[in-house]
Amino acid sequence: MVNYHPSDELLMQFAAGQQSDALGLVIACHMEKCASCRQRTALYNHIGGELLDHSTPVEVSDNLLDAIMSKLDDDPEERNFEAGNIVLETKQCVPRPLRRFVPDEFSKLKWSGLSPNIKEYRLNIQDPHYTAKFYKISAGKELPQHTHRGNEFTLVMQGSFSDRAGDYHAGDFVLADATTIHQPKASEMEDCICFAVTDAPLKMTGFFGRFLNPFLS
Repeated sequence: MVNYHPSDELLMQFAAGQQSDALGLVIACHMEKCASCRQRTALYNHIGGELLDHSTPVEVSDNLLDAIMSKLDDDPEERNFEAGNIVLETKQCVPRPLRRFVPDEFSKLKWSGLSPNIKEYRLNIQDPHYTAKFYKISAGKELPQHTHRGNEFTLVMQGSFSDRAGDYHAGDFVLADATTIHQPKASEMEDCICFAVTDAPLKMTGFFGRFLNPFLS
């Protein structure tokens, strides 16, 4: 069961197509797991359609529709819908919106990191505003204590983690900012893999963590 969700503001921005690529992707991945947010976003789409119906028409180029259609992905596996809801797939254990960026299963990614228990994988998403990464925390291990220089939008994709604010499981969407000081710890049961989108580097606050700050980007 998903317990933590994006704000209504974020969902409205998503419905209106106002988010940059990385932030839009993490919202889309959450909605793949969350029927509630899919329904709320559908409502915002409906409201947006009603507003368009009452707006003044604007002339567009004759080839606009063809240009839009040419950008759609025609792979039937990537556009699998049933009764208006996304049909979830188990392929690769990777959320469907991310599969064009992730070449293989989580276990076969080229993880890197300063610790054998904490790894990261940077996603090749060209976004001028956000950096997108996977984080993998080994079962029972924890990140160094840190805060944030900006915003971090995190989606739990596998396993779970906890901090002083709560427990987060697969599908949960968590926002941390400069007011957040925490030390996420993976559950003892399995490794935790998260998809994190940030607009600024983390800032380590612990004694040893401070020495890592010059290397964070």
